[in-house]
Amino acid sequence: MKKLNLFNVDAIDHLVQPAEFAEANLNSAALDFVSDFKTNSPMMIDANTCAVEAEDMMNHEHTKLKLVIDANQELVGLISYEQLSIQNVLQRLGKGVNRTDLTVADLMRPRSEIKALAYEQIKHCTIGDVLNTLQHNGEQYCLVIDTESHHIRGVISASDIASRLHIPVHIEKAPTFLNIFDRMYA
Repeated sequence: MKKLNLFNVDAIDHLVQPAEFAEANLNSAALDFVSDFKTNSPMMIDANTCAVEAEDMMNHEHTKLKLVIDANQELVGLISYEQLSIQNVLQRLGKGVNRTDLTVADLMRPRSEIKALAYEQIKHCTIGDVLNTLQHNGEQYCLVIDTESHHIRGVISASDIASRLHIPVHIEKAPTFLNIFDRMYA
């Protein structure tokens, strides 16, 4: 048997992750940026979870987005860390909702408002194409659906793209009439 030497971990030793080894640019295959639920479990949260608890959980897990599910494990919406912000919570509290009664379902983006790209379409695109689509539509993230099997297959996030490509990504949400009305009368 060979005797191996043990080493101390130096301050200069860097913890690496798979994304650091991939040479990625805007012309890279879009599929390389999909958090594919065939190989990665989706980050999920129950719709009835208290909003304060959800914020703590996402902060602890360093998660920016979770799929919101019902008791049958079906998707009912998406919740981002931004939606759990104190500003959104205070806005609800101003309408007479008790902070301890506020749930993820109260703050989430409902399923009917979630945008998606087709997996079949993504197979033939670059991440630059996807990023352009997200920016044009004012979306920070979108689901990826398999239209043939009717499966929600994954998610793509603008912040993940920015992180992997080491570039700033700015997504401006296009204001809707309802957003403007809410701001005027909040």
